[in-house]
Amino acid sequence: MIYLDTGCLVKLYYPEEESEYIAAKTAGFPIVFTSLHHLELTSAMRPKVFRQEATEDQVRAVLQFVGDDLACGKLIAIENLNSATIQVAIGFANQHSATTGCRSLDTLHCALAQSLTITAFLTTDARQLAMAKLIGLPVQNL
Repeated sequence: MIYLDTGCLVKLYYPEEESEYIAAKTAGFPIVFTSLHHLELTSAMRPKVFRQEATEDQVRAVLQFVGDDLACGKLIAIENLNSATIQVAIGFANQHSATTGCRSLDTLHCALAQSLTITAFLTTDARQLAMAKLIGLPVQNL
């Protein structure tokens, strides 16, 4: 099972720079999907309509593809967002955010990923990558 930060997840479902690369890196692997992913994916896609980067139909299609992939098991719904995970994220922020610049939701993704048995953590965010390496996540170089 692999863990994608939301930026990579968006690239997997909506054509952006590095989309093909992310698709190749994730092919054949089940991907973790948490409620944080759901919130951030929705929050990333809906403003594309506002900015006229996507149509409402395109956004609806992306969200439908996500639902389809959840139904068929390509995305694995895991609900590990709880107060204990948030406390771990606070600890990571205290230990590493001053040196990495990693912000709250990226730190929370690292805490969520650490609580799971994953084979790879994918991110295109340099700050989050630094945090992931410091806490020992199995980082996949992109």
